[in-house]
Amino acid sequence: MKKSKVSLIIIVSIIFLFVGISVRTATADMIDEIKAELESPSWQTRLAAVEKLKGIKDERAFNLLMEIADTSVEYWPIKVKAMLILGEIGNPKAIELLLKVFNDAFLNSECPSIKSHAAIALGNFNKDKRVVDALITGINNGETLTREASVQSLGKIGNPKAVPFLISALNDKSFAVKISAVRALGKIGNPQAIPSLQKIAESDNDPYMKNEAISALKELRM
Repeated sequence: MKKSKVSLIIIVSIIFLFVGISVRTATADMIDEIKAELESPSWQTRLAAVEKLKGIKDERAFNLLMEIADTSVEYWPIKVKAMLILGEIGNPKAIELLLKVFNDAFLNSECPSIKSHAAIALGNFNKDKRVVDALITGINNGETLTREASVQSLGKIGNPKAVPFLISALNDKSFAVKISAVRALGKIGNPQAIPSLQKIAESDNDPYMKNEAISALKELRM
């Protein structure tokens, strides 16, 4: 009986070993195919290749995404897609690169949305102080998209350190930034924001903005 159990264990172990090898081989083949697609002259093909990397839980796929996000020669929609996927994956190894993209003006000269998408990606990392500090500086950026994305990500992260800066963002000239700040303050739930939100709820000229402030106050008081 004992020999039968030992034999069964050995057989199962061998099966798992072969399955593991097969999976790794299939993953390697898939990554090789994607690498070839990334060399295509068609940016649509390269973009589709980047999207395929999202579903591969492998260090090589992650490293490829890092290379794409870090290159200065790739077409900006492809770089943006790579950054967003890195944010969704949530591997802390991506933080340094995303911060570099967010903080480097030269890297964003091709398209301002590169910086705003870096801010969106950074919103997935809520345990790194550098991320919060960088996004706080983004609230005062000259580009509306970057300000909006920074505010939204700070709301998602939920660090109360951002509250005074988000309150200041309630005075932003952009409707999108202002309403994002209202929502972010509601998500964070810090009572420091109540007077400012109350003022908007009672006296803002825009009924939509007033309703958002009322909703945020309800979140704060739950």
